[in-house]
Parts: sequence; structure tokens; C-alpha cells
Amino acid sequence: MADAEVPEDPAAIVRARYALYVETLRARMPQEQFRLLMEVIREYVKAGGGRFRLDLEPAERALFTAEVQQELLNLLGLIGAMEPGHEDRADHVVARLGDGEHAKEVMSLVPPDVADDPAKLRAMRDKLDRQQHQRKQDEQVVEGIARASGMADG
Repeated sequence: MADAEVPEDPAAIVRARYALYVETLRARMPQEQFRLLMEVIREYVKAGGGRFRLDLEPAERALFTAEVQQELLNLLGLIGAMEPGHEDRADHVVARLGDGEHAKEVMSLVPPDVADDPAKLRAMRDKLDRQQHQRKQDEQVVEGIARASGMADG
């Protein structure tokens, strides 16, 4: 009996792992949540990766549970691992960082050694919390400018 042919290309291995993971999610997630997750992935890829803002309808927001968000991070790690030189991202894990003063229920995709280091996780949460605070302040400034210029109601 011949062994299955294993691809030598690390990116091909990650693509196969991604495809298998997606099929596993399709089988175990509620269909509406799976569809939403795949739509978010499509939007992420269409945006070229990086940071992007999700504008979810109320029904979608209800489907976008912490578990769906965790799977989104897992898939983003696998997508990132397809980039040459970043294959190790496929082994990253989702760490729940908890609540900060401004950012709540913070999760991040991290290397396994970071996931086992409470001090590093706390530092990550604190940094993300500061960034969230700064974003809120920036939004308030922009809204104030829009109101003052007559571009917004209020």
C-alpha cells in the first residue's frame, strides 16, 4: 500500500491545512455563523489583509460570538502562514487576554510560548487597551469636527 503523497512546499501544506480547517468548521458550526465567518474572510482578503473595520447588522452581530471570533483568528493565522517566511503562524494559538479599561473580551493570535506567559499576555492586553482608548478619543474628535462644520447632526 503506497503512502499518500505529502507536499514538500510549506505553503502547500498550510493551504491544505486551511482547507481542512474550513471543512471542519463547515461541518460543526451553525450554517448562519459559518456563512458569516466566510464572508468576513472574503472581505479581509478583498481588503488586502491588515486591519479592517467590520460593519455588522444587528442580526450578524448576534451571530458573531466569541467562538466565531476565535475561529476567525485561527483562520487569519492560517492565511498569514501562507505568506512565504511566515509558515510558523499556522501554529499560533488564540489567547484570551481578558478585559482592559477600554477594550473588552480581548483575544489575540499569539505564538505558543507567548500564550504560556501571563506577563506577555497582560502587556499585550494593556497595549491593545491603550490603542482602543486612543481610537475612541480620535473618533470623538472627528465627530466633534463634523458637528462643528455642520456635516453631522447633533
